[in-house]
Amino acid sequence: MQRKMVFYPGKLSVVFRKGPLGYLLQAPSPEAKRIKDDPSLQDRSASMKEDLVRQNALATVRRRGGDTTDITELLGDYILQFGKYKGKSFRWLLENDVGYTLYLIKNRQKEEDLGLCSSAEDHSKVSLQTCVKFALSFAEIKSVLGYEAGVVKASSEDEQQVGFGSRAKSTWKEIWDSRADGYADFILKKSCLPGTRMKKLQQYLQGRHQSASASTPTEQDTSVPPEPLGKKLDSCSFLK
Repeated sequence: MQRKMVFYPGKLSVVFRKGPLGYLLQAPSPEAKRIKDDPSLQDRSASMKEDLVRQNALATVRRRGGDTTDITELLGDYILQFGKYKGKSFRWLLENDVGYTLYLIKNRQKEEDLGLCSSAEDHSKVSLQTCVKFALSFAEIKSVLGYEAGVVKASSEDEQQVGFGSRAKSTWKEIWDSRADGYADFILKKSCLPGTRMKKLQQYLQGRHQSASASTPTEQDTSVPPEPLGKKLDSCSFLK
């Protein structure tokens, strides 16, 4: 028996903001920045239980014609119960402030490492935990975390991997050492967004360039100085 295909006209997915080379933009969007900068726009109401958050999300997905059986889509409509973006959906957070999302994930991981478990009655903490799990279900988020973990683990900047483009597998030192091919110069001339992999590589190359320039000796006059006239006369005195 052929399975009937179901069409969900209101199905929504997370649309990440990305730079020209496909990396995630971590800076807050204009809308997110407006909320961060204006406390009057931040929700100060009491946090809701997760059961109620789930019921509201189910109602939202059904109302727009989405797929309530898709856990990722459903969680996307869960409403944040904590922080400066309280009242916004999980999907909105990933689409508008990846940097803050990464901060939440790292903070949560530190708490787990320290054995700090949230109480089932702490609705804001439960919301945070659910939001972190939702964010970690995306390959894009795990990729950024993996890259940043690699940067921390490497014993020196020289060993960091580029992590993007045609030279993704190359180390920063390899890019510097092979600068004759023009790639290092290409990176140095690019206008890079703060916090991106390209910006970090650019800063490394700038540092290497400055160090190389400082260690290059200035051109000196290597010609033999003229011999003093008095010494010339003394050296010729035996001819007398």
